[in-house]
Amino acid sequence: MNWREPKRWRDALLGAGLLLGVAACTWQGIKPEGEATRHLYISGDAVHVSDDRIAEIAAPYLDASFFDVDLEGLQAKLGNLAWLREVKVSRHWPDGVVVRVSEHEPVALWGDSGVLAKDGQVFTPSGETRPSDLVQLDGPDTAGLKVYNTYRTLSKTLAAHDVKLDSLTLDARGSWSARLADGLELRLGRDDIDARVQRFVRYALGDEQARSRLAEAGYVDLRYSDGFAVGGTRAATGNQEKGDEQAA
Repeated sequence: MNWREPKRWRDALLGAGLLLGVAACTWQGIKPEGEATRHLYISGDAVHVSDDRIAEIAAPYLDASFFDVDLEGLQAKLGNLAWLREVKVSRHWPDGVVVRVSEHEPVALWGDSGVLAKDGQVFTPSGETRPSDLVQLDGPDTAGLKVYNTYRTLSKTLAAHDVKLDSLTLDARGSWSARLADGLELRLGRDDIDARVQRFVRYALGDEQARSRLAEAGYVDLRYSDGFAVGGTRAATGNQEKGDEQAA
């Protein structure tokens, strides 16, 4: 059997079930006469899932003979950990089990509690491990990459004018809306949203008088073919905004 040693190893010796800690990641206890002590080797790039946690989950599965360890069951159990993108479990002769893990690479917050990974998968980690320094995106879970790529395009356009895009949402009807770092909402509609943001940059941000009108505005509606509308106030929402619309 060809064996390539993982980059990092953590030994876990299974016995009565006493977890001694991540440094040794070891259990020792009374085993039946002649039964070998079992080792757990952990390899991978996990940051949000500790070796201690993996070893704790693996412990009940390792209390079996070498060929009776339920590898599929252990792999499925570890796969339930939200941060883990991939888990592979295998035997290591003569007395060990190898767990290889890789984590999701987060690129954005998604909805109220989710996180969007670089590959477009949406996952929901526990609250204390959810990042707080990522852009806020939202939309159908199947549209993760579409929303993220659109965010990158629009963000680059706005950044050229020292404007930061704080959030981007695609609703169930296919309509886009964005919010800038200063709280201004951009209503973009379904089509040609890149061209509409370009129009906003050209006529709203490029004109001093128009830009001053945006200082307290709640939203800019760009769903017009040849212009836009400014309405509401920065603190107003919903019905308050509708009555304040001004044609621009």
